[in-house]
Amino acid sequence: METRLLILNPDPVFEDRALSIFDMIDGVETRIARTLSEAITILIEENFDAFVVEEEPTVAIEQATNVRQHFPSLRILCLVPCKIDKEQAAAIDQQALAIIVTTQRESRLASLLKTFIGSLDSTGSTAAEGIDPCHSLIGNLNQFSAAEILQMSCLSQRSGRFTFKSGRGNSEIYLQHGAVRHAVFGELEGESAVAEIFRWRQGRFYFEEGIISHEQTVDRPWAHLLIDNLQKLDETLELVSV
Repeated sequence: METRLLILNPDPVFEDRALSIFDMIDGVETRIARTLSEAITILIEENFDAFVVEEEPTVAIEQATNVRQHFPSLRILCLVPCKIDKEQAAAIDQQALAIIVTTQRESRLASLLKTFIGSLDSTGSTAAEGIDPCHSLIGNLNQFSAAEILQMSCLSQRSGRFTFKSGRGNSEIYLQHGAVRHAVFGELEGESAVAEIFRWRQGRFYFEEGIISHEQTVDRPWAHLLIDNLQKLDETLELVSV
């Protein structure tokens, strides 16, 4: 069965990178809408696995929020050309939206879009790229960053345990219904452990469904953790470059 995507793109450029990648993914059918009203009409009349909107962050979040009001359980992805701020992150968290920055390199963008497509069908038992029957998610941190994988898993409302392994050691992040509940790395716990894992660029990870932590060391929504830690990482990279 094909995965059906409705994509809202009001002003497509000559070469749409995201659409080109979607077209190359086996089993994905795309349909383009040019206006928000047209998109809502199509969603009412037909069934789609996800809705994708390509726009500047403010406009994309506003349009996605509008669609969310009509379709509470629909998976929605915002494709934006730049990073978002804290206020926008809060709106994304509140509306349970996925977001991907499209100006990154082609291979990274393709990996993220494939991960999103894979997250739309978490019930299948056959192995696929990034998925195996024993661990529902498995991969390398040089392909997917911890922040990217965590975002997709939280938006999929997953519950279970991530294990990250690298030369620095092993670490764990526990999710419960799409929220980060507990994280540990050595003597670090909670948000400090999450911050450390976000810095890793080498290593492997896998996710085990249904393993729940009785401890809770993280209280904030995942979007707040994501924005804060990515900002800290950017500041660190700037200092290193100086």
